[in-house]
Amino acid sequence: MKRLTSIGALVVIAVTSTVLAQTTTSQAILRTPSGDRPIAFIVQADQTYVSAPDVVTALGGTIAPDATGFRVTVNNAVAAFGPDSRFGVIGDDLIEMPTPPIIIAGVPYVPLRFFQGFLSKAGDLEVLWDPAAHVMTVRPQQHAIVGVQLSVANVQGISKVVATLSAPSEYAIAKEQGTYTIRFKSPIRAPFAEQTFEDPHVAKAAFRGNDLVVQLTSPDVVGDAYRLENPFRIIVDFRKAAAPVPGQLPLSIVPRTTDPPGIRTIVIDPGHGGKEVGAVGPNGLMEKDATLTVSRKLAAAISSRLNARVILTREDDSVVSLDQRTGIANQYKADLFLSVHMNAAVVKGAHGSETYFLSLEASDELARKAAEVENAASKSAAPAATDLKFILWDLAQQEYLNESSRFAQDVQEEMNKATGVQNRGVKQAPFKVLVGATMPAALIEVAFISNPDEESKLKNEEFQNMVVDALTRAIQRYKTDYESRIGITVRSPQPAPAAKATAVAKRTGT
Repeated sequence: MKRLTSIGALVVIAVTSTVLAQTTTSQAILRTPSGDRPIAFIVQADQTYVSAPDVVTALGGTIAPDATGFRVTVNNAVAAFGPDSRFGVIGDDLIEMPTPPIIIAGVPYVPLRFFQGFLSKAGDLEVLWDPAAHVMTVRPQQHAIVGVQLSVANVQGISKVVATLSAPSEYAIAKEQGTYTIRFKSPIRAPFAEQTFEDPHVAKAAFRGNDLVVQLTSPDVVGDAYRLENPFRIIVDFRKAAAPVPGQLPLSIVPRTTDPPGIRTIVIDPGHGGKEVGAVGPNGLMEKDATLTVSRKLAAAISSRLNARVILTREDDSVVSLDQRTGIANQYKADLFLSVHMNAAVVKGAHGSETYFLSLEASDELARKAAEVENAASKSAAPAATDLKFILWDLAQQEYLNESSRFAQDVQEEMNKATGVQNRGVKQAPFKVLVGATMPAALIEVAFISNPDEESKLKNEEFQNMVVDALTRAIQRYKTDYESRIGITVRSPQPAPAAKATAVAKRTGT
């Protein structure tokens, strides 16, 4: 999940909270290209800490306490840390340390990992430590030549540019009107100098030194970038900026305050809508209506109980295409995506809930058929699993595969507890509505609308509220688990202000 905090939002501390008395520090050498400087260090529990002011001053930077810890500036890059957290922050990135910093006589000492993470981003510098000689060396990064391969494919209106590297490399992206430039810190071996593309969004790609310059077809094309590992890839999804809704700002410029890391923005997707009615029950209940009812209640419950921003992909009986649904989530930089559906089966008496996360291959034949039914809302047939373009689409979810699995498991378990129905299990299938989501994503089939008993329950407000409670608990469970795993102190949720409880993205498909 890639939305991180403004400086210091992770390190809520009192600077005087950690003072170590009767502690003896030792002297080390900071070795830089401009010469040697003395710095203080200490070893505690086999962990080496260095004096942050000594190192920062020697590098020509500044350090000062602020309301949330310490603020460090080197080479115009700013970072923050505090003694109550093993996470520092630089810009939009976390710096994970093995242990929190410590305070000795009012002086902050940080693990070496802080400067290794900070200086690599602040000045493309690497930090080495010689424990025998007590020498900390700061020098320019030693980069090997990295090979790059480039592919461009367009699926369902999204142009996916994938740069596959032979080894990981630090990079930065510069966005200008009409171009996206990826600047690699490592020297690169380009596959070509320049190449044009027959693509609706990407006109040309050119390698200039260590830069990859992507020229777009028009100034209203926007992109979302992320990276994947094994192999190391940088992916940029290009699309036309969303058309503005009367009285509402376009998605690309929707104002948003900077949120701390964690599950802060959740997109709830009511399945189907408009002429895409979905499954229809024996007594006429349409899936599109049932999903909207549950989703509206779920959005209200999450907003009031979890202190999270909630976005509905539709708030009325309108058509929203499958790729628009995850497109909305991506543009709002959501942290979690849940698509709500109602199941149908030819097997008489089928009942209960099923939860899915994305996979090119279905986990079983019933899962494959379920995906085919939901994918039928798309204007084009689902591509075969071997289709290169669909595989490129699937890249977006690979980074979140484990998290999506965890989230789906939480949803299924809470639904089982609420309904008392035998576990139908978590499954995988190529649901198009999950394709392209750059966050953990799952799809819940709440009940079998084809079963007259469950269709009747879906019309009942008590049953709807039970489902909403179960899904809210599942989201809270996943949120708490995820945030604890990334080192965020979990506090009891406070109700969101009523006037700002829910942000709704309303889009009309074509």
